[in-house]
Amino acid sequence: MTTQDTFRGRTVVVTGGAGGLGTAMVAAFCARGATVVSADLSASDQAASVGGVIERRLDVTSEESWAALLDFVDSELNGIDVLVNNAGIYRPNIPFEDMPLDLWRQHFAINSDGVFLGCKHAILRMKARGTGGSIVNMGSGLSITANPDGAAYCGSKAAVLMTTRTAARAAGKYGVRVNAVLPGAVPTDMLMGNKLDGESDGDFLAKMEAYSPLGRLATPEDIAAAVLFLADPANKAVSGVFIPVDGGNIPGA
Repeated sequence: MTTQDTFRGRTVVVTGGAGGLGTAMVAAFCARGATVVSADLSASDQAASVGGVIERRLDVTSEESWAALLDFVDSELNGIDVLVNNAGIYRPNIPFEDMPLDLWRQHFAINSDGVFLGCKHAILRMKARGTGGSIVNMGSGLSITANPDGAAYCGSKAAVLMTTRTAARAAGKYGVRVNAVLPGAVPTDMLMGNKLDGESDGDFLAKMEAYSPLGRLATPEDIAAAVLFLADPANKAVSGVFIPVDGGNIPGA
């Protein structure tokens, strides 16, 4: 079980840290003593400390942006211990046959390439430090279930799972663990973007809850708890796995 000081003295980077899930992860790591960098496209190029959280701009699709962020972490924060690849995009309700190629590629650039670049550069830095580390990637229930009106998201999030497994195999010899969390429906702005025309918030959320054997949606805090578990150095034998957090909705997981 994660204790209140598990991450004291450790530097954690959360991408997409300004989003619905990201803010919960940032808060959870801060509450457990970590130095947290919230890396988001909406932040400034110059690092700023806001409420004890360091905010800095990151374009996850840019190798140069990743290098600049981790150079800052190395020089100012003594290097990275935990990376959470959380940044993502989802444009729902587009039939497979109507999916524009540029939108397909945008999903892969952010959801898949962004995770690859994060893993690549975090492993390089952790390898050089020689003190191990942990990477947690954000997949989705749609990594392993098909939604024909969300094909670009499904495909790009499926790629996250194999990236997680291959990165775990590559990084193990350096003492670096790589795992993934697969959220189901979580009441965030991203989820609410799936509403159909004329559908109320209440009706939509009730429909989502009905898919869960537990009869409830996961909260951002539920997702953050799973991330903390996988990032916890006490779980040193856990690598290359994914944990669904969806109330039991994913078949065969």
